Amino acid sequence: MNHVNQGKSYLLLISLLILALFLTACGKAAGTVGNNKEINIGYQKNGTSLTLKNKQALQKDLEKEGYKVKWSEFNTGSSILEALNAGSIDFAGAGDIPSIFALAKGSDFKFIASEPSSPSSQGILVGKDSQIKSLEDLKGKKVAFNKASISQYLLNQSLDSVGLAMSDVEPVYLNPPDASVAFEQGEVDAWVVWDPYMTVSESKGNTILKNKDGVPYRTFYFSSSKLANEHPEIVGKFVEHLADAGKEIDQNPTKAAALLQKETNIPKKTWEKVLNRKTSDVNFIDEEAVQDLQAQADILLKIGLTEKAVNIDDYVWNPKDK
Repeated sequence: MNHVNQGKSYLLLISLLILALFLTACGKAAGTVGNNKEINIGYQKNGTSLTLKNKQALQKDLEKEGYKVKWSEFNTGSSILEALNAGSIDFAGAGDIPSIFALAKGSDFKFIASEPSSPSSQGILVGKDSQIKSLEDLKGKKVAFNKASISQYLLNQSLDSVGLAMSDVEPVYLNPPDASVAFEQGEVDAWVVWDPYMTVSESKGNTILKNKDGVPYRTFYFSSSKLANEHPEIVGKFVEHLADAGKEIDQNPTKAAALLQKETNIPKKTWEKVLNRKTSDVNFIDEEAVQDLQAQADILLKIGLTEKAVNIDDYVWNPKDK
C-alpha cells in the first residue's frame, strides 16, 4: 500500500512540474510585460536609439513606475521584428520595407512613431572609375542589394522610372557587409544600400547615381500589440523620450556622432555627415507616413515581392488611446 502511495505522489510531483513548465512557457509567449514588470527594448545601432539608451531618462522614468528596463541589440530589421512578434521584446525600431514584409507574412505589431522621411540616406553606388553614369547604364550589370529590404524596393522603383525592370539587371543578393567587400573588389558593378554604409563607401571616392525620384525612407518605431492595448501610457512615454533624444541629435549631431563612433568604430566625421543628411526628430506616426507605407505595400504586392495584401491602418497605434 505504501508503494502505491509513493507511486501516486511521484506522479503528482511530475504532473505539477509539467504544469509549472507549461505556465512558464505561456507567460513568456504572452510578452515580457507581466508580473515582473519588465520592459524589453529591442534596438539597432542608430543615433536615436543609442542616444535614448545612453541618456537613461526613459529607464529612470519607468523605474519610478516599478518597471525594469532591459535593452536587446539586433543587427537586422527582420530579426528585430520577428522578436517583437514573438513577444520577446516590447519595443523595436526598423525600416519601412522590413515591417511590410513582416506584416505580409502574418506578424502582428503596432506602428507607434517615425522619423521624417530621408530619401537621401540611401542610394545606388558605383565605383569612382565606373562607366556607369546613369540609371539607364545599369542594364545588364551586376547589382548587389539586400533582399527584402528598402534597397530592393529602391532599385525596382529606380529602374521603373527609366523604363527598365529588375529582369534587366543581374541581381546579387548580399547583406551590406558582404556587399561592401564584393563592391570594393569589383565583383559587382553597383551596390544599392543605406546609411551609414553608403556614406562610408562615398568617402572612399565612390559615386551615388543621381535619382530624381527616390523613394520614401523612414525609421519606424513599434510596440507589441499586447503592450499597446494593455499599457498605452508606457507607449506614450517611450515615444516622448524618443522625441527628446531625436531633438538632442538635431541640436548637437557631434555628440551623437561620437557615441556612434564608440559603438560602431565608424569615424565620427562619417557619422556627422550621416546625421546631417536627415532629421532625427521623432513624432507619433502621421497620415503622410501611413500613406507612404500603404503605397509601398501595394507596390510590393503588385510586383510579386509579397503574397498578401497589407492594410497599414490596421497596425497603426493612435496616441489618443493613451
